[in-house]
Amino acid sequence: MSEEKKSIKDQAEDIRKELDELIGESVDITEVTETDPAFLPHQPKEILPTFGELKVKSTATAKKTITALMKFYLAEDIIEKDEYISAKKKMDEMTMSSLVYQLQAGERALTTLLQTIEDGELAPRMFEVLATLQKSMLDIIKSQTMYLMATEESAKRISRDIEIYKKRDDVREIEESGGSLDNSVVQRGSKDLMRMIRNGIDDSEIEDVEPNEE
Repeated sequence: MSEEKKSIKDQAEDIRKELDELIGESVDITEVTETDPAFLPHQPKEILPTFGELKVKSTATAKKTITALMKFYLAEDIIEKDEYISAKKKMDEMTMSSLVYQLQAGERALTTLLQTIEDGELAPRMFEVLATLQKSMLDIIKSQTMYLMATEESAKRISRDIEIYKKRDDVREIEESGGSLDNSVVQRGSKDLMRMIRNGIDDSEIEDVEPNEE
């Protein structure tokens, strides 16, 4: 019985020696990790926001942008009290929010695709998708810029219209209160002339003045 156990022990020792010869000299694991990148620990993946969080962030960014733009051209009380301007502001915020969300989601998809290719997925289809996605991103950026410019022009137009209507209302209030306008209105240039025509001033009330006349 003892000889059988000894025989098994000897066999195990022989196997261990053979394995040592195959593997070679043992290497300290700390030395390997310092020199061989294959043994380095995996870097923790970045925690990305959910698509719901992206949507909330996009909405906040759009509201801040549109509000700042309108306040630059319009008085705050007009933005809040005028029904049309208030409704238009909400529509602009919704559209801008959609554009911002698509841009952020596209950037996330583009980053994921680039990381996949970096990890070794080199199929030709991956590069086709990458080129298509990059083109879509450029189109979204262009659409966002064009829409912001259109919104700014719209705010400028509304601001000019409000100024014209306000002057017209001032004239009407003076007439209804029994007051009188000046007998003549001095116009200097076509810009003032067009403004007076819009305000409903008769040609008979316009007096041309020479440039050097005081």
